[in-house]
Amino acid sequence: MTVSRRSVLGGIAATVAAVPLGGVAVANPDATTAQRRSRHVVLVDWDGFDPDYRGRVPTPNLDRLAARGSLSIAETTFHTVSNPVRASMSTGAYPETHGNVAYVYDPATDTAQGQSRFLAAETIAEALAAEGRTIASVQWYMIQNNGVTYGDPEHLYVQPGGPFQQRVDAAIDILHQRPVDSNGQQVTVPKIPDFLAVYSSDLDGTGHNEGPDSPAIGSILAEHDHQLGRLIQATKDVGIYPDTTFILTSDHGMTAWNRTLIPDVLAAVDSAGYQAEIVTPGNSPAPETEVIIVPNSVRVGHITLRGRAADNPHRLKITATLRRLRQVMRVLDRDDLARIHASEKLGDLAVEARPPWGFALSEPPEGTWRGSHGGLEEIEVPLFLAGAGIRSGVRPRQPKIVDVAPTIAELLGARPPAQAQGRVLSEVFAESPARSRG
Repeated sequence: MTVSRRSVLGGIAATVAAVPLGGVAVANPDATTAQRRSRHVVLVDWDGFDPDYRGRVPTPNLDRLAARGSLSIAETTFHTVSNPVRASMSTGAYPETHGNVAYVYDPATDTAQGQSRFLAAETIAEALAAEGRTIASVQWYMIQNNGVTYGDPEHLYVQPGGPFQQRVDAAIDILHQRPVDSNGQQVTVPKIPDFLAVYSSDLDGTGHNEGPDSPAIGSILAEHDHQLGRLIQATKDVGIYPDTTFILTSDHGMTAWNRTLIPDVLAAVDSAGYQAEIVTPGNSPAPETEVIIVPNSVRVGHITLRGRAADNPHRLKITATLRRLRQVMRVLDRDDLARIHASEKLGDLAVEARPPWGFALSEPPEGTWRGSHGGLEEIEVPLFLAGAGIRSGVRPRQPKIVDVAPTIAELLGARPPAQAQGRVLSEVFAESPARSRG
């Protein structure tokens, strides 16, 4: 099955205007399901799994997963950077609530910031642990020390590193209740975890280094499919397959680039009469800088205006100047960012490059490509739902990444994370919940 990469968003009018302020259906944090629909949930998170990758190579295990349940396209959050999106996946909250951002200027410290694991919202792991559920995370890092930790058998975090195969090896050992390495300590889980999350970064790394059209993407996807099959087989081997729900998704897509627009942006702002500066994480702008530009994963430049540039007439002039550049796809202002539930920490403007340009400090060798993300163009990801409690052939309606955590909670008969803004994807549930077995 071929999935369209851009089926959800048709441009800024269909993206920003389609999401009204306050238009989020918030999960009820006090709700607790009387019956569990599933004894176990396995979440597989493939970083940088662009929907366009589907169909490049045979993926029999993904195909069987989709046939048993559904494959849809989910919308993640802005900006489409790994930690902020994974924060939304794990909390069910938008960046406006959980507060995790990356590649932004922080006025309090007068420095540009990179990625962090800051969270101002409860995670699915914390919510499940509070209700007595057991959890294991294989390098699904945003919940580390937020519901799981090294050395805790009932709320276990392990970080084997390496390719996806090594992480699946660890997950299989956990399912078989064999000892696994947890930061140098051998730990055995007391029971098969209620919730198991497994993370891979392989597709993302190759997508960045070689571009999304690299032939290597296909071979990596085929290997991931093979490892997924091993993981599913392990649930059969330990006898939980009929009682297990599988969710497979990602944080963002990937867009090819090989040119930088930074000189053009700086020249345009200078011609408009303002002092602009590119500021990378860990660095501070010069005192006279009025337009602070922090490159965000190459695809986007986050801009903070200060001094006279922050006044409305100057803000509008700078915005119009940037929108006239042929290398710029769109410019989101504060109102636009609020409508899509982005964090106010992103600054005044988010400037998304038009491919093949990007906010890159240098260009790759001639004839070669790189890949990146961070903008609205990368906001679509695959979402597979299958197994216990899930109806076959029924796709969720306009699913979003913030729906993942509330849906996991509902499947396991627990309350959603306290700050969750996503909804339970109840339309895909089987009509009769399975009887709870503990």
